[in-house]
Amino acid sequence: MLAKLADALWAVDESLARRLFEEALALTTRLEVAPNSTTRERRYRLRQDLIRRVARHDPEFANRLLARLQEEQDILDPLRPVSERTRHLLTVARDMLHENPEQAARMVRETLGEGITDDTLFFLSELRRRNPQQADRLFEQAVQHAIRRVPPNLNELLLLGSYLFTERMQISFSQIAGRPAVNVTPGLFIHEVGSRTLIRRYLDAAFHALTQLVFTPVQRLTPYEIGLTAAAIRQLLPLYERHAPEHVPLLTGWWHQLIPHLPEPLRPRGEASPTESAHLTAAVERARKETHPEKRDVLYLRIVYALYTQGNYEAAREVARELTDSKAKAQVMSLLETAIWRGRIAQGIEPSDVRSWRLDLVQESLLIVEWAKALLQERRVDEAKLLLEGHIARVLADDTEHPLRWVALTGLLDTLRRIDAQEALSLLANLARALDSPSRSPDPAAPRVEDAPTHVLYLIGIGKHRLPFLLALGEEFDLERVIKEFARHDFEATLAWIHHLRTEDVRASLLIAACQAVLHGRSTGEDSEAPRERKRSGRLRTGPAAARCAEGYSALPPGGDRFASG
Repeated sequence: MLAKLADALWAVDESLARRLFEEALALTTRLEVAPNSTTRERRYRLRQDLIRRVARHDPEFANRLLARLQEEQDILDPLRPVSERTRHLLTVARDMLHENPEQAARMVRETLGEGITDDTLFFLSELRRRNPQQADRLFEQAVQHAIRRVPPNLNELLLLGSYLFTERMQISFSQIAGRPAVNVTPGLFIHEVGSRTLIRRYLDAAFHALTQLVFTPVQRLTPYEIGLTAAAIRQLLPLYERHAPEHVPLLTGWWHQLIPHLPEPLRPRGEASPTESAHLTAAVERARKETHPEKRDVLYLRIVYALYTQGNYEAAREVARELTDSKAKAQVMSLLETAIWRGRIAQGIEPSDVRSWRLDLVQESLLIVEWAKALLQERRVDEAKLLLEGHIARVLADDTEHPLRWVALTGLLDTLRRIDAQEALSLLANLARALDSPSRSPDPAAPRVEDAPTHVLYLIGIGKHRLPFLLALGEEFDLERVIKEFARHDFEATLAWIHHLRTEDVRASLLIAACQAVLHGRSTGEDSEAPRERKRSGRLRTGPAAARCAEGYSALPPGGDRFASG
């Protein structure tokens, strides 16, 4: 909360904002955390939010704050074995990419010596969209770091390989001998993204790394190293078949030599060759031949997931119809219908009746919002308004304890605000009740208010197997952004609504968001001159709206009154 307050104050009192950011970071170091505790992850997320806010104003200041974490080599996540400072650095680099790609690339280059994670990969993929040559150079440097480690880091190599096949490669994590291992399926719908020259360089580097491990006596390798080496060979063989076939016989021989030394669960079943092509038809056929119902459904679900992440929703729906697990099938079909109709609405095709499709509450609201926006583009304002009003009434009549109810209402009210701001304001009380109502049980799909959700996560599974399906949301569902827009329209009414919220953290977070709109001079003409006046006189002279913000700060959690007076 202190970081949000500093963020809001930066435009009007930068010196105070800097002190608040520093104090907020210091407060996180005082949190007592035990190993493997949820507090540890919470502290990480608090620091991440703080550093990102600082970097938007002053990247160098953010870097100095990060330097204070230099000595904390606390490995938070065994799947991302780098320090907390490095994880924050990668996040800031991604945020800076659009404004300063050179500096962002330098920041990522600094992290390569410590380790390569999926965040490194995500940065490379985004950088490639802006500057392919620069991204390829950074990729080659990362590959060299991975193979120079002793022993070579196969997990990092497998992660980096997906840079060359990003559009068609699944990445997940599994365990070998109780330790994490990257698991990719390059044979499934394989499609090259990188140049053939770069692919060849990558495969040569991977072959060099595998050679070092394979020629090490088996007795000197741990079960984990044996399992990971065999898994890497099996996963990379389809790529060698296409781009470096001269290595295939040797790699296949190595793989067969390792099989007797593999733990029982990792040994291959049946006669299937590890080099077998795995395109869609073959993958579906293999699933159909599986006699165990649960295993068959898991295979189908993995295919659906791969197609969903590619945006091939029609094909995914055809495969999803084969699922026999009723719950997983209903969840997947609902997501796919949402994705398919979202695309159709964007093409100008109007749905017949969204409400009859039995979609998830947020999915249904998302389609209504997209439909209303399409109607507004055609200047069919009255129809859009009726559509939104009808669905808002439906959501309000729904289960009052639904954990995603506030998300659904946020998008609907923001879209209605563009048509009739006063009516939307009058309905904010219903959003307050949704925010204050505790859900029946924690729901992993329910984002927290303070996270400014950009998507909803649906963990869909068969038995113990879970896959993370993400549903992207539009800006209409970002609650803090929406509250800023309401505050610009009618600050007093918005502030009055916020003060009725019972949940302290939510109330404070939204209060700061509303006041930020005013302090940046976007709410009233009087306050819009405040930053300029401060520069002339050396002191901020607040208008009535800014004064109301100061009053509101005293209602923040303990410590808020001290910062208001400051």
